[in-house]
Amino acid sequence: MIAIGPLNVRLDLLAMMVSLLILYIGFKKIGLSEKDRDAVLGTWFAGFLAWKGSAIVLGLASTGSLALSLYATGGTWSILIAAGVIAFFVYRLSPSLRGYWLFSALFLWFAMTLVVPKYGTLPLLSSSQPLHLYMAALIVLLLIATWRWMRTPTLGALLWTGVGAFSIWLIGSIVTGTFELWWVIPFFLLIAVAAYVARPSQKTLQYGLGLIVVLAIINASLPDETPRLEAGSSQTGLNIGQVPPNFELKRTDGTTFNLSELRGERIVVNFWASWCPPCRAEMPDMAKFAREQDDVTIVAVNTTTSERDVADAESFVAPYEDAFEVVYDEEGIVGDAYRIQAMPTTYVLDENGVIVAKQFGAIDHAWLDAQTN
Repeated sequence: MIAIGPLNVRLDLLAMMVSLLILYIGFKKIGLSEKDRDAVLGTWFAGFLAWKGSAIVLGLASTGSLALSLYATGGTWSILIAAGVIAFFVYRLSPSLRGYWLFSALFLWFAMTLVVPKYGTLPLLSSSQPLHLYMAALIVLLLIATWRWMRTPTLGALLWTGVGAFSIWLIGSIVTGTFELWWVIPFFLLIAVAAYVARPSQKTLQYGLGLIVVLAIINASLPDETPRLEAGSSQTGLNIGQVPPNFELKRTDGTTFNLSELRGERIVVNFWASWCPPCRAEMPDMAKFAREQDDVTIVAVNTTTSERDVADAESFVAPYEDAFEVVYDEEGIVGDAYRIQAMPTTYVLDENGVIVAKQFGAIDHAWLDAQTN
């Protein structure tokens, strides 16, 4: 999240918009016509509108309130709808423009990867590493390769670039612990189609097999279990893959709550205020989700220093206190430790207390379900 005057803007969305502007100017410099630039980059605006529009519709169906649905994320369904809309417009693109489109996709991925830090332990390296920088470096290599054939795309080049992108994404998911075994099915299907359409050279096959062997050796050298991360280690931080600061705060009834006591459970830490419209909008969905889940604990941290009267916060949250832990940051110490610039802000922690997801802005049931399962 970055503050621009009175507004707070998500860094990933800002990176997307800036990247589209850079691509528009860059494509103009290399001679792509205005019509073609609009056709290539317009696919992303169509996808964005489909994502947000479907999220509002799904939110309206879920909450029955237009005001609340404006803050909905739509979860997996909205992402799939947006992907379908983008795929439709890419299919309608002139074949000669699909190389430009794939380059734009990789460039957007590169920019959004850079601004969303992720940390984790890599093979043969004991300390926590900036995974987002390693991922960005691999994407740059793919961008360079794509640039070479972008103006004269072939189906084989498109497919093998897709294989490369899929490989980078799979490596990232394995390192961050989000890998799902079934993902290898579409991966190998894509490889099979690419090999059928454009059989790689013998040298390429040798390099590929060599890489697989190296990865297999590294994987065999890893311990059977991932080392447990402790909050006092150098891996403490607020990025994905790090352990956030522990805190101890008072509940409404005056009893003490300590975050570390929930270690071993999945936790959602949400910072909110009673005067904040998105916070008020997300509370019903948060409560509904919490009441449905026995193995996820939601900790709702009120930023009490921003309230005009703590009684306002207490009266607002009273209907939800049976659903999750409500605590009050009366001195603003926890908010400062978590660098809260805007509300609501949400962190999802796994059983080891490691951040696996975070969100600046309102969340909903679909987002919670996707990030905790």
